[in-house]
Amino acid sequence: MNDNPHNRILADLAAAHFVGRDDELSRIIERARSKTASGIDLLATPGAGTTELLRQAFDRLFGEQGDVIPIYFAVRTSDKGPLEAARRFAHDILKQTVAFRRSDPSIIEASPGMRELAELAAPEDAYWVDRLVEAYYADSDAADEPSYIRMLLSTPLRALAQGVRMFLMVDDLHLTQFMADGANFLGEISDIYEGSATTYAFAGARRMMFGRGKGAVMRIDDFQNGAASQMVAATAERYGVEINDETCDLIAEQLNGNPRYTARLFASAAECGEDFLSFKAVESLYCDEIFGGRIGRGIDAGLEAAVPESSMCNTARLLAETLASDGRKTTLTNWRRRLGVAGPEFRAAINRLNALEYISLRSGYIYAEPENMPLSDHIRGVARLDAGESRAQVVGEALAEFVKRAPAVMARAYRRNAAFGLRSLLAQFDCQDIPAELIDYAIFDERVKGLSDKDSDTAVAESSEMFKLPHIVYTANTAAFYPHISELIDDERSVIALGFEETNYREDTVWIAAEIESKLEAARDHTEFWLDRLEMAALSCNFLKYKIWLIAPEGFSPEAREVLSERNAFGSSRRQAEMLSDRLGNKASSADTGRGDEFELVIPMGDNTEMIAAHAVEEIAKRAGFSAKAVRQIKTALVEACINATEHSLSPDRRIYQRITADSDKLAITIANRGLRLADKVAPEIVPDQGRRGWGLKLMKGLMDEVRIEQSDDGTRITLVKYRTA
Repeated sequence: MNDNPHNRILADLAAAHFVGRDDELSRIIERARSKTASGIDLLATPGAGTTELLRQAFDRLFGEQGDVIPIYFAVRTSDKGPLEAARRFAHDILKQTVAFRRSDPSIIEASPGMRELAELAAPEDAYWVDRLVEAYYADSDAADEPSYIRMLLSTPLRALAQGVRMFLMVDDLHLTQFMADGANFLGEISDIYEGSATTYAFAGARRMMFGRGKGAVMRIDDFQNGAASQMVAATAERYGVEINDETCDLIAEQLNGNPRYTARLFASAAECGEDFLSFKAVESLYCDEIFGGRIGRGIDAGLEAAVPESSMCNTARLLAETLASDGRKTTLTNWRRRLGVAGPEFRAAINRLNALEYISLRSGYIYAEPENMPLSDHIRGVARLDAGESRAQVVGEALAEFVKRAPAVMARAYRRNAAFGLRSLLAQFDCQDIPAELIDYAIFDERVKGLSDKDSDTAVAESSEMFKLPHIVYTANTAAFYPHISELIDDERSVIALGFEETNYREDTVWIAAEIESKLEAARDHTEFWLDRLEMAALSCNFLKYKIWLIAPEGFSPEAREVLSERNAFGSSRRQAEMLSDRLGNKASSADTGRGDEFELVIPMGDNTEMIAAHAVEEIAKRAGFSAKAVRQIKTALVEACINATEHSLSPDRRIYQRITADSDKLAITIANRGLRLADKVAPEIVPDQGRRGWGLKLMKGLMDEVRIEQSDDGTRITLVKYRTA
């Protein structure tokens, strides 16, 4: 709809150039059309394009001319206080309502006064419009100002009382921090609309908005990977700047996929008539942008708004020192002592810098933001200039560094995209029993390596040696615990996982994993190097009980395996990790393609009801093509699981929940019940009550190919798997 510039009302971009936000736009439009009162809070990375997203939604709804009137209002740093913002709010609502009713966007651009808008208003809106205009021009003394502000801010609710539905979009709410008494404005607008009978979207910087609203949350982050390159290509087309695939990806990486930085870079390129056909061309203009161009001026404008003018130099100096410090952090006390402001003014300045993501405020420390390359480059450059260094030298050396850095930026991106995804894999660890071939490279090398995919799967399925994974509850990049590791390995290639040995939470454990580089099987000295570094991370964090897991592309040499064994560490190849990931269901695609027929059954406990489940699974197994012997084994294992649940769980609802899945190569049965967890019971307590009934896990493991006791907050969940032989 917006390809024609005459059809654009508030949006800056044509529909063809607005890329990468289709899902978010659809959610906002759907929320606007909903007749159920609800809100949505947009938590945005600064510069990620929330304003354009909301304006695109406005234009779409305006063009549809449906039964809901879109309203867009943005907080401004120029608003002197809540009263001025509330009056502008009321004016914007009336202006956009009249334009919508008359299907005339030019009214929005012309911005007539309130009385003129009242004359243009539709007859059906006369009642609430006349009263709004009367109240708008009414005198308000200081004592009554809060009520006056609240009345203006509740205009959409007054219109709703007359049958007029509006979808209210309020943008840049984080800028209330820059407004005198801005907290009162934010509090009023939140109180009025959260829980009201209208629909709305509130947007602002994520660090300020987090946890404040009651609406559904939508996160608007910088673009990543392919989406970032798509956004850069669309921006280049919009400004008529020629690029190639290499420079497109470089710009996407170096500017962190941030639409604001990207638009500023290409606006300057178009203004200068420059194209981006080489890394040098990109870095040359980027350097100009950092030192006084649109990007640099934009960063300075944020600083000027966040801190008093008298503290600007101190702020720039402190930012540079924090960026250069060990761990890229300094104490909040150091900033308080040196910034040049005190008391509430200091706290307000720090909160603004944190909201704009110039710093990160955590637990009494202020951290730099090194991942934001334009911000870091600008801070370093300004600090050198403020120190009195020659501008020619500073700019020249910076440009040389940027050109030198460009291939490294892309190399890191390639490594990141090729990284296995250790965090997501470790997060799947849930006390599963897995074949040892999937984690121990020595066993894998002996029994599986060199086999075809099909034969490998068969060898793993027939494994008699099992390994129990821990129950992981938290994962983070190792650099978050031990920043020095970042000098040796990309953040996403090393992970620390915290958890427990068993589901009873009695023995805690820490796994420290790293995906290391090696063209062939990793040698002993290379393996020792990484074991030393990860052990240093463990000692630095005071981890007393930990396991180290190294993953190398081609596994480990015999000598390296010896040192792994000596130091109680694990070593795996990339292929093992991929097979483990597939087994744990870490890849959605493999899980989806392997899904077969699924059945659910709930039976009461007692009175031999387990036989009902046994008859049901018998029919399912026969239908799936299992042999008579396998069917008998499946039935017996299921009966044992049901008996254990009945006799040992003390279940409050006395029910057993079963899900049976049959696909091309296996049959899986999940048996769950509420009550005592099997993991919490002392082993001697679990004994058969009479005869052969309830022989338990030992019998189940003898009958089935896999038996997994899975983590459950309440009760027990057991999964039984039988593979179908050829």
